[in-house]
Amino acid sequence: MLRLTWIRPAESVEVRFGTSRAGAVDVALYTTESVDALAARTDVDWEQLRSVEKGRRSPLAALAKQAAVA
Repeated sequence: MLRLTWIRPAESVEVRFGTSRAGAVDVALYTTESVDALAARTDVDWEQLRSVEKGRRSPLAALAKQAAVA
């Protein structure tokens, strides 16, 4: 969904694990408004996306590939 530019993080924060900086990761934060707008999209079969089994490619991958070519 990021590759399709359907949603963008509002900001990013660094979260540290333990005392070492090596244990730090950036976590993207999204506004509820942007998540609600994404969930309201009628061109997405959300039930199909939820049923994709672990290790299977998401149907959105084909859309992202088409968007990259365009």
